[in-house]
Amino acid sequence: MEKSPSTSFSQFTQAQIQRMRDAFQFIDDDGDGEISKEDLQKVYSNLGKPDVSEQIIAMLGEKAGELTFPEYLTVMGDRMGKLPDEEELLDALRTFSKNPGHEMSIDANELRAFLNDAGFKDKSKLDKILAQFCTTQLSGDQVFKGRKFLETLE
Repeated sequence: MEKSPSTSFSQFTQAQIQRMRDAFQFIDDDGDGEISKEDLQKVYSNLGKPDVSEQIIAMLGEKAGELTFPEYLTVMGDRMGKLPDEEELLDALRTFSKNPGHEMSIDANELRAFLNDAGFKDKSKLDKILAQFCTTQLSGDQVFKGRKFLETLE
């Protein structure tokens, strides 16, 4: 049974819908109100990923043409529905953090080891993701900033 757009809309806050509208408009390069295969190819090309035709086809799903904004929200709702909620993430980050206060700093090497044990085996992908949220201390140790990570999900 396919999820209706109105069901997906209800799970988003107004701020989330506005951010998704901004992202939709950014991706909709030609401004026609729909995200086409060409729009997605241009975005991926600008990100340095020129040949992603299979991924684009998977994103567009059964639709041979374009995604409207309501359809885009439905797709995003399906993807976001698979993510844990913020409270679960906070609890997990607090568990690993040596300083569960404001920053929720976590030793990056320990986090890598835990994630590897949990099944995240692709080291290069994991390093790319963690690099966005890690800083290097004067001691040379890398620290994952849990708060910074959570802010990107808001």
